[in-house]
Amino acid sequence: MNNKRTVFWILFIVLILFLTDTLLFLGLSFISKKKNIFYGQTRISATKVAMWRENSFDPMLGWKLHRAEANNLGARRNTDYDPKPGYDIKTFGDSFTMGAEVSTDNTYQSFIEKETGWDCLNFGVGAYGPDQAILSYKRMDIKSKYAVLGILSENIGRVVSYYPSWYMREWFPPKPRFKKVDGEIQLIETPISRKKKAEQLLDDDFIATLRKSDYWPDYYENQLHAPANLQWPAFYTILGHLPFFASRAQIVISNRMHPTYEMEKEKYKYTHLYESDTEALQLMRYIIDTFAQIAEERGEIPIFILFADQFSIDIFRKYDKKIYEPLADYLKEQNYIFLDIGDIFAKENYGKYFLYYNSHYSPAGNEKVAQSLVELVKNLEGDESTFKVE
Repeated sequence: MNNKRTVFWILFIVLILFLTDTLLFLGLSFISKKKNIFYGQTRISATKVAMWRENSFDPMLGWKLHRAEANNLGARRNTDYDPKPGYDIKTFGDSFTMGAEVSTDNTYQSFIEKETGWDCLNFGVGAYGPDQAILSYKRMDIKSKYAVLGILSENIGRVVSYYPSWYMREWFPPKPRFKKVDGEIQLIETPISRKKKAEQLLDDDFIATLRKSDYWPDYYENQLHAPANLQWPAFYTILGHLPFFASRAQIVISNRMHPTYEMEKEKYKYTHLYESDTEALQLMRYIIDTFAQIAEERGEIPIFILFADQFSIDIFRKYDKKIYEPLADYLKEQNYIFLDIGDIFAKENYGKYFLYYNSHYSPAGNEKVAQSLVELVKNLEGDESTFKVE
């Protein structure tokens, strides 16, 4: 009788442990979809490689605007532009410049064209880093009076990324990046310079060779001590990385019990790159200076737009501090012409300017950006309603 009871309790305890671990596994899986707990690269398929190779492959930039969205100049627009010796404005940047998740007619460039009659060429590309944006500008021979570089507050995380799958929530091919080597900033070119080499991305050994040029794997492993992947049993994953999970729990609890600026900004992994004089911040300053220098050499007027994500504006409104303040300060110090969208949105009920929380800008948000840029340009032009490219 005692033996049966012992067996019963052993089986009961095993069942409870199994159910508890299963619930923990499912819970961590759900959280990881929201918070990017596990840094292991997004798995890639031959189908994804083929789609990239056929539709958006670029030997220098990694990728470019999908060919179905590009017009005769390679810009995102429903119709082609008439050939001209020069245009009014051209814009470079990531998905906030491109106008992701809204129709082409609801990008800020389209609003500018409809409201003013100016040409405003949209060369934004989804998931681009500012490094890719200036390289795109550098190789372009399309002339304009104004050249605009859009920089999202989060973009500082991309300038130290070489294989974006380690940093971003979805798969993208390798990209070029600048890196400080022996005190000098050098360009590390993309490792996939020809389409026929694309299949190498299916080789784990090849992917491993990219780690030395990417900031994020080392950060996850040696600074955060984060797990690469969720393994079963889930308790094994937690116990093997207990300091990491403890620090994450502390951030959540502290932000609920007694939120502070320092603790709240820890919610997002890119924010630490704005602290002190990090390599990422040095690269951002270098990229800004390079864009301005290229524009000056071409006789074009550079304008910078600092796009703020909703999280950054929340922090600014609550603590009167900007996560990306070092960038704004640098632009001021160098007397560059720029718009800080965080300043502009924060003066209003800015939730309407986003499609959903911390997402891309809504049509209303893009229209606000357009109005702000038009006002800036008109001020530069002496309040004239139109201008001509010289």
